[in-house]
Amino acid sequence: MIGTLGRFVQEIRDLLTGSGDPIPVDIGANLDLNIDAAGLEIKNDAGNPIPTVDGLSIPAHDYIVQTYTGANLTNVVYKNGGAGGTIVATLDMTYDGNDNLLTVTKS
Repeated sequence: MIGTLGRFVQEIRDLLTGSGDPIPVDIGANLDLNIDAAGLEIKNDAGNPIPTVDGLSIPAHDYIVQTYTGANLTNVVYKNGGAGGTIVATLDMTYDGNDNLLTVTKS
């Protein structure tokens, strides 16, 4: 049994490999961007903030290596310069005994 986040990760994996359907996202018709000392805030046309993630941002890359334990994605290595290129980031995922994603750590 895959939890909601695990299913999301699986859908992202499918998109990265060119299979699966696009994930629909409704962010509204218009976007309002505000950049200040606190960072970037994006709001949709209803004034609702759209979450952004900067803590796990991945540098420019052109190659991805994915490692699985069973059906669970457990490691993603991002490289720049193809298969033999330089590693620019690594994500490690941990799961509980029910295949629910618990943590994502970038190194």
